[in-house]
Amino acid sequence: MNNSENSALMALSELKNLEADRVRQEEEARLAAEAAERHAREEAERVAREAAERRAAEEAARLEAERVAREAQDREERLRIQEAEARARAEQEARLKEEQMRLDAQIKLSEEKAKPKWPLVVVPILVLGLGVAGFFWWQSVKQAEVEKAQADEIARKQAEALEAVTAQLNNLAAEQERMSNERSQLEKDLEAAKGDENKQKELEAKLKALDEKMAANEAEQEAASATSGVKRKGSSGKRKSSSSGGGDGGASDPPKSSGRKNKLGLGSGDDPLGGI
Repeated sequence: MNNSENSALMALSELKNLEADRVRQEEEARLAAEAAERHAREEAERVAREAAERRAAEEAARLEAERVAREAQDREERLRIQEAEARARAEQEARLKEEQMRLDAQIKLSEEKAKPKWPLVVVPILVLGLGVAGFFWWQSVKQAEVEKAQADEIARKQAEALEAVTAQLNNLAAEQERMSNERSQLEKDLEAAKGDENKQKELEAKLKALDEKMAANEAEQEAASATSGVKRKGSSGKRKSSSSGGGDGGASDPPKSSGRKNKLGLGSGDDPLGGI
């Protein structure tokens, strides 16, 4: 009995599987048909759209060609009208000029018969003399203007160079003042570090390096002043590097250097830049 039930169940299961396969195949066939139909519809729409776009492009090109042709025709027509008007004006001007020349010739002939001959010689000579005098006067004025412009340009360049050198010296002086203040602080720190040999050596090295920088800055100021002709008022005194003391192991007190004042004086002479 169990075998027959198992066989029946298997047969039923097989029937269900076959039915499921049939349903699945029908669904797949339906989906494939729908996809094919959708693809065909989309393809037809694409072809129709491309045809419409092509017709629209051809129509636009035709309209553009017609517009260009109309513009060219209008331009040619305007040119023909302008040329005809220009020829008419030229002919009218030529006739008027010819008539004016005829009238001028008649008037000149009448005047020559009526007026004396001496102004024909005196007047041109006077005009020529005035023209020559005016030319020399104009030439002298132009020469004076050129010389003034050259002098103004030289003065401007000298002023700019002096301003640049002055700014450089001011910057160097400000840096020297800052380093002088830093040196004073190092001297105070060195005084406070008596008894600490390592600290003293470190501070002395910093002080030595700072002195070298200050000497280089001062040399740069001297070079700039010598080049530009600008005199510096006030300078720091000579600095002496601190060294470790004798028996008590302390450092000798280094003399304090005075800060460099930011004051500049102009050199004597007509050229404030000394030929720069």
